[in-house]
Amino acid sequence: MNKTVLEEIVASRKADYHYKNDYPSDEYLSLYKARPAVRPFIGSLKDSISRNRPAIIAEVKRGSPAKGKFAMDIDPADVAKDYQQGGAACMSVLTEPKFFYGDLCDLRNARDACLLPVLQKDFIVKEFQIFEAALYADAILLIARYLEKPQIKQYYDIATELNLDVLVEVFDESDIEKISAYDFPLVGINNRNLATMGVDFENAKRFASWFKPEQIVVAASGISSRKDIERFWDVGIKTFLVGESLSTANNRVELLREFVNGDK
Repeated sequence: MNKTVLEEIVASRKADYHYKNDYPSDEYLSLYKARPAVRPFIGSLKDSISRNRPAIIAEVKRGSPAKGKFAMDIDPADVAKDYQQGGAACMSVLTEPKFFYGDLCDLRNARDACLLPVLQKDFIVKEFQIFEAALYADAILLIARYLEKPQIKQYYDIATELNLDVLVEVFDESDIEKISAYDFPLVGINNRNLATMGVDFENAKRFASWFKPEQIVVAASGISSRKDIERFWDVGIKTFLVGESLSTANNRVELLREFVNGDK
C-alpha cells in the first residue's frame, strides 16, 4: 500500500533522527544557556490582535510537496528584514530538508536578521528535535494528525519547560478530539490536508467556533490576499500563517502591508 505524502515525510524525519538520544547532553545544556533570549511568540500575536489588526505569521518557504520548488533562491535574512518592515507579528521558517527544502541555517539566519519571534516549522517525531529547536527558535509546531494524544501533551510540556511557545496544528474533527482536553493557547487550523495535499479553503472557518475565546486560532494555507483575510476575520479568526504567497512575492513588504492594513 502506497504511503501518503505525510507518512513519507514522517518516515523521513524518523530516519533523520533515529540515532539521536532523547536526553540533552552537557554540550546541549551549555549551548542552551548561551542561546539568544527567547522572544514572546504568543505575546507578539496578542499585541497585534489587541490593536485590532491581523496578526500575520510570515513564513520563509522555499517549496513544498504540493507546489515543488518555487523560491529556492531566497535569502532568509533578506526575507526576515522584509517581514519585519512589512508589519508581520511573527515569522515561521521551514527546516524540513527533503520535502520543503529547508534547513536549520535558514532559521538561524532569519532570526539573526530581525527582531521578530520565530517559529521553527518542522515535523517533530522525537524529543531531541524539541531540544534542538530550543537552541534558537522561539516556538515550535506540533501536528496532531500524526502524533498520538499522549505524545502531543508530552512534547508540549517539554517545549514549554524550555520556554518555547507551541503552535498545535489540526485539520479535522479527529485531530481536534486529540487536543480537546488540553485547551492549548495557540491552535492552527490547516486548510491543507497533509495526507493528500489538497486545500479546502473553508476548513479553518468550519472549525474556528470549536475553540474557546481565549485560545488564539491561526488559519493556515491558501491565504494570498487581503480579501482572504477578511473572510476569516468575519468568523473571528485574527491570526494567519502565510507562506507561499509572501515567499514568491515581487514586493514582500507591500503585500504584507496589504495583509495587515488593507493598503493597496
